[in-house]
Amino acid sequence: MVQERSERTRGRLVEAGAGLFDRCGYAGATLGEIAAAAGVTKGALYFHFASKEELARAVFEQAERSLRSACGGPRASASPLQGLIDAGYWLVDALGADPVIRAAFRLGREDGGWQAQPSSAGPGAGAADAADAADAVGVAGAGSAGPRQAFAGMRGFHSVWAGVVRELLAGARRAGELRDRAGGLGPETLVVTAACGLEVVFADGCPAEERARRVGALWEWLLPCLVPPGTADGYRTRPPESRPV
Repeated sequence: MVQERSERTRGRLVEAGAGLFDRCGYAGATLGEIAAAAGVTKGALYFHFASKEELARAVFEQAERSLRSACGGPRASASPLQGLIDAGYWLVDALGADPVIRAAFRLGREDGGWQAQPSSAGPGAGAADAADAADAVGVAGAGSAGPRQAFAGMRGFHSVWAGVVRELLAGARRAGELRDRAGGLGPETLVVTAACGLEVVFADGCPAEERARRVGALWEWLLPCLVPPGTADGYRTRPPESRPV
């Protein structure tokens, strides 16, 4: 019972911290405001988090777990390319509904020294899959003990999201879902840039129907560039029937 209560308190602090980081940024959010928003004392906050840096890292890590859980399900395993399409819908829904995801992106843009590195494991990937993904897309250090760079020049949560996109794209290539010429830096750069741009376009709010319309239009345009001729109709570019956030 005590442990459950402690875990609930920690969860409230992470949610409250995310809400303040999302609205005010890392520098603008104070521990006193976060404790008050969570309905606990500052002493209780310090019991769980020794510093604001540690709390920010916990927000970032919860966002990464949510992202990887959402993008590593059976659908992604059966068709990595369909999983990638659905990941875009998940992200824009999360940007509208989940302050933890929004806070992770904002914290990453602010480039604080607290930042966690992207983890070395892909969505549902084992060591062999991670090594294959590294070979396919040139990810430095996959399968090694250290963190790997998801995409040159990206940092923070954009780097985590770009890494998931690259892993799903590499899986699609291994599964034979991409046309022969859809290799190298061009298609990868196009898809990763478009996927990361979703956060920029939808970060400040957009009606759900408009989000879905724009994501669907994006994939209707991208798919013919990526898949063999005549196969684009085999993928669903509409939102998934179930879109939990």
